Amino acid sequence: MSVDQNTLRRRGTGLRAHDPRRSFGGYTLYTPITGDGRIHLVGIDGEPAHTWNSPHPPGRQAQLLPGGTLFYAAKDTGGPSLFPIWDVYHGGIFQELAPDSTVLREVRHPFHHHDASVLRNGNLLITVVEPLSPADAARIRGGIPGSEAPGGVIYGDVVYELTWEGETVWRWAAIEHLDPEEVPLNPHFAREHWPMANTVNELADGGIVVGFRSASTTVAVDRADGSVRWRIGPDVLAQQHHPHELPGGNILVFDNGTYRDTTSVPYSRVLELDPTTGEQVWSYEDNPPQNFYSPYMSSAQRLPNGNTFIAEGSFGRLFEVTPEGDVVWEFVVPEFGSFSRGTGLESSRGAQNSVFRAYRYGAEQIPWL
Repeated sequence: MSVDQNTLRRRGTGLRAHDPRRSFGGYTLYTPITGDGRIHLVGIDGEPAHTWNSPHPPGRQAQLLPGGTLFYAAKDTGGPSLFPIWDVYHGGIFQELAPDSTVLREVRHPFHHHDASVLRNGNLLITVVEPLSPADAARIRGGIPGSEAPGGVIYGDVVYELTWEGETVWRWAAIEHLDPEEVPLNPHFAREHWPMANTVNELADGGIVVGFRSASTTVAVDRADGSVRWRIGPDVLAQQHHPHELPGGNILVFDNGTYRDTTSVPYSRVLELDPTTGEQVWSYEDNPPQNFYSPYMSSAQRLPNGNTFIAEGSFGRLFEVTPEGDVVWEFVVPEFGSFSRGTGLESSRGAQNSVFRAYRYGAEQIPWL
């Protein structure tokens, strides 16, 4: 009998654990990052409940909107190629899909990458890149020497509010509001992209949270003047993903921990932080801590019953923990695929079941199911 040579698949996929007494229940939405445009919804039993189909591969992720339609950030495979890893993490297509996968709305932006979300006013909030001027590029600190994009270019992050008609109605550029001296790139990252945003979403009062992986920094932005209200940096975070506001004002974030300064052992954790002080209100890590680790991607979501739903994105492991840290549900994504572009990069080799982010929903949030 031949042996499956994929380590993760050999360890087992699908539903791995479930404690129905303590689990929130509901449905889990995930998008295999190497997939062909299929977005999956599974029940608490791990069985398929619904599938959307888009002709475009994922840029990063999908999520349900109020009313039950699907927001999908897809990849424009015909877009520009700015530097090698751009082919892996750029997106460029935004769709709202009906339950039967009919495209209700679509808009595109060629320089979009990583995250996008729908604002309460119905517009989109997206992360894009723009090339920095030579003078501004010279101000960027840190990173791997000589690793700029072709021509010595450094691309800077910009957040756009975009209408579904493609009009930009608000713009925030990191280089205009962050001091590169205070937000340097981690020395393990390329200088082609600063500070490398991977998350953008709306605060309850209309402000914006932006997370920058390569600088291990998360900021809150005032929509009125673009000023930075608070910043949590690498003294707390390490290559984090998905910082977002909880009811009450705290921030929940997946702290990846690849290059955490305080330890030689990489491990991940989920943190609930007071944004004004950076102090931990709650945290989850495994025991031993290295048993839970995703070097990139990933997310965390606080559930209505107080549990936390976590996507250990690099390895397609989705699980739910109680406030005390007990695992009460676990599912390993069974869909494996390979990146069609960017395959020369270490993290993009071979078949993998990774997801950028995943979400848990109650039955009442899916009225058509």
